[in-house]
Amino acid sequence: AGGSRGEAPPAWVAVPGRGRVAVGGAGSMGFTVESLREAMKYMVESQGFDRVLRKMKLLSATPGKIVCEMKVEEEHTNRGGTLHGGLTATLVDVVSTAALLYTERAVPGVSVDMNITYTSAAKIGEEILITAQILKQGRNIAFASVDLTDKATGKLIAQGRHTKYLGN
Repeated sequence: AGGSRGEAPPAWVAVPGRGRVAVGGAGSMGFTVESLREAMKYMVESQGFDRVLRKMKLLSATPGKIVCEMKVEEEHTNRGGTLHGGLTATLVDVVSTAALLYTERAVPGVSVDMNITYTSAAKIGEEILITAQILKQGRNIAFASVDLTDKATGKLIAQGRHTKYLGN
């Protein structure tokens, strides 16, 4: 990205625990859709816990809102064969952080509070949509909402709220 079409050259942003990721170029966002895909891929291909999300796909991104999808597989489930609550929390964390990266400020922030309401179960083989929306991004704090829904029925599986400290 950058250079040949009069675009600004890419810059780099440090994603804590993830290294440097290219940002800038096309549009006014800190990340382009492709650099956001690259950053998310980098997160899930790491040696850490996030790798359990390696099959999650970014479907769309608009400023402060992203939609991902993932098929529930055995590695994502609890003993009852349904989507594990801890993985649901990870999805809320990772996808809301990606939505924050897809804002003009492009800062991932640090979690200060997160809560999740579990409303129904997702079983092995079901595809889920994860929709993260930045509700407010202030100077130091950002608030996000994340809905996990069944892709086929639209039924709400869980809803999360995530508060992040952005620094100054």
